[in-house]
Amino acid sequence: MLAFRNTIAVFFIMAWPLSASQTIHFVAEELPTFHYYDANHEAKGALVEVINSLIRHTPFQANIELMPFARAYHLAQHQPNTYLFSVLRTPNRENQFSWIGQTYKSTAFLVGMKTNKIQLTSLEQAKKYTLGTIRGYYSETFLKNNGFEEDKNLVLSVNFDSMWHQLFKHRIDYVLTNNIALERELKSANLSPYEIEQKLALVDFPHDLFIATDLNSDPNINSQLASALETIKTNGEYQVILSKWQLQP
Repeated sequence: MLAFRNTIAVFFIMAWPLSASQTIHFVAEELPTFHYYDANHEAKGALVEVINSLIRHTPFQANIELMPFARAYHLAQHQPNTYLFSVLRTPNRENQFSWIGQTYKSTAFLVGMKTNKIQLTSLEQAKKYTLGTIRGYYSETFLKNNGFEEDKNLVLSVNFDSMWHQLFKHRIDYVLTNNIALERELKSANLSPYEIEQKLALVDFPHDLFIATDLNSDPNINSQLASALETIKTNGEYQVILSKWQLQP
């Protein structure tokens, strides 16, 4: 059995269905400021607080564990009542999960060096240049569906360090990224975020982060979690959490 940390136990003095009393699991990758382990190895971050908040509106006991994304994704897809609480909702994932509710919106855009003075007005225009992204990510599918081709105007990297260094060395012109992990990736690659800038917002790129779970998860639990998420958005708890972490609702 997996060892889960940061246990939250919430009890209500009222009658609930038996299934509601069981422990459910929330998983995600480490992604400051949304979810990360602090010096005491406790899960912290804006979306960790969102999960803690919505749990207070349910009778559940819950665990939160942070792990590599591939492992979290696999658990949420194959282990009932395990919830990936920060996953991009994309067309190719639509039928792989039960979708509980939106936890945040990201913004996708093309990033380039500040020394690059080209004014991009459309993704079609960007086909004249070379774009980079990570092999196997939805961004690869998105760009290929929009006419980008490897060995022509698309370079796929195996990791973020390689991708960003190619941009800074001017081997590619733009990177498709979002506002969630940008600074973390650049810091990991020992590169300065002050040398790049947003060049083009991609409004057609999926941008909703969701809570998602295995198709066989308990529908009663799914329903109560969805309701609790709506409750904290309605009563203002959600907005207070995002403001605390200097994030836009």
